Amino acid sequence: MGFTDDVRQALLDRIGPGKRYPNNKRMADELGVDPSQLNRFLKRERGLNSDSLGYILDRVGVTLSFCDEPADAARQVCFRPPDRARAGAAAPDPRADDYLAVPLAAPAVAASAGLVPEAGVEGWILVWRHQESIRFRTNLVAVEVGRAEQAMTPTLHPGDVVLVDRDDRDPSPAGKIMLVREPGEDGAVHIRRVSTRRLDDDVELIYYSDNSREHPPVTFRLGRDYGGDINGAIGGNVVWAWSDMTRK
Repeated sequence: MGFTDDVRQALLDRIGPGKRYPNNKRMADELGVDPSQLNRFLKRERGLNSDSLGYILDRVGVTLSFCDEPADAARQVCFRPPDRARAGAAAPDPRADDYLAVPLAAPAVAASAGLVPEAGVEGWILVWRHQESIRFRTNLVAVEVGRAEQAMTPTLHPGDVVLVDRDDRDPSPAGKIMLVREPGEDGAVHIRRVSTRRLDDDVELIYYSDNSREHPPVTFRLGRDYGGDINGAIGGNVVWAWSDMTRK
């Protein structure tokens, strides 16, 4: 199908009992368009001019991206109805625009610059985008705490999954849990708390754990060790975590 047919089908998929719009008239009223014009478009009797189509897409929350432009790590979710469902027949479908599919990647991949490559995606995590700490964030990646990683216990345990905002690399205020990289092209990547200290000619970065007895703090300098590039030192801010509560 072409773009216009995709839009038509997307609108039709949102009309019906238990869906976003119970009928065509309600959709037209909420979108602020002429009901007869909308009906003719849905029945393939005529198209919409660019202004009307753009207005409808704005009102239903559609965003447009091009394959040759950079995109955020997280993806929009497209729910597909299963062959069998345990929910009642009248239960409404989940609203796809309420969720993001976030790629799960190894720490080193998640901390790297640019998009998470397809080859580096180990799985997908479904995230409700209206959760307070996630709202308005889109460039997200999920990272699993390593099986032998004990540095952040008791806050985080091996096997827990953290959600990292790759657009938030500011280490202030002190104590934020962040995805950090040690200096060097192959520097190890960890989940640590971060604080900073201003020096005369540099900024000291202190990476410290919640299990300081076994994992003491380490310090680096932003200018000396990272060439002044904070993106080389910090991969993002941890904004959410899924934890195995049997260990609490």
